[in-house]
Amino acid sequence: GRIVNAVLRGERKQPKVYKVKVDGLLEDRHLQRLRDGIIIRTVAQRKGRSEEENTLIAKTKQCKVERIGPSSVEMTLVEGRNRQIRKMMEAIGFNVVKLHRVEFMGIKLSRGLTEPGDWNYLDEEEMNLVKAALRSVQQDQEEEDDGRGY
Repeated sequence: GRIVNAVLRGERKQPKVYKVKVDGLLEDRHLQRLRDGIIIRTVAQRKGRSEEENTLIAKTKQCKVERIGPSSVEMTLVEGRNRQIRKMMEAIGFNVVKLHRVEFMGIKLSRGLTEPGDWNYLDEEEMNLVKAALRSVQQDQEEEDDGRGY
């Protein structure tokens, strides 16, 4: 629905921050390749088409990558292609051994959350971020409707 579109779609430019650990030592050249974008293959989930027709081979958008350890980085993405981080790491010769989303749309996901399935209420600032995203979607929809004469 609206919330999912508001926060997940790449065209909305909502940042998603991940901590990533790989099975080798990351060098500066690897980090730069990740920052610049990596060509990966993604299969879109569209009914009525073959896998070949749904296959997209394209360079990922530039992203922020910060080293947090010899085999670990924090990556900030604004797009969310299927298994994107895993595919990016595979393209530079690594396997992901640990992947954790730590922030989404400016909302820290670790606040009091320790186990899968844990949840927490949004504070006022976080609710304002969600409301702003929804207003953006509503504005886009109204502009689209105006263009069609509705």
